[in-house]
Amino acid sequence: MRKLSLLGVLLLLAACGSGGLGDLGGILGSPSSTQPSTVQGTVNLVDTSNHRIDINANYVNGLRNTQTGQSIYYDNHTRVVYQGRDYSVTDLERGDEISVTGSNNNGRYVADTITVTRNVRG
Repeated sequence: MRKLSLLGVLLLLAACGSGGLGDLGGILGSPSSTQPSTVQGTVNLVDTSNHRIDINANYVNGLRNTQTGQSIYYDNHTRVVYQGRDYSVTDLERGDEISVTGSNNNGRYVADTITVTRNVRG
């Protein structure tokens, strides 16, 4: 019985540790900040306190992505563009389709430019 309890605790800890969103910095293949990558996906959440945007990434560097729930980060230099006009990251909404150009910065994918390709509001 004790072995089963220990096994249950280990399985629970493993599940909790893997339940978060993945960072795109590790899967984009951008080994440095000098090699930009592109990501296309749909916005799930904009977390302004952590400067993070959670997305479902459909394409990474033009290749179909099957992982869901990825995070991209932004900073004060990140541009958001829609129909040729600049906007704030806080203007992004759940359901917006975006194309992001960015690079790996200390294991995090940081956006340089976010282009809204389809506004959820039409």
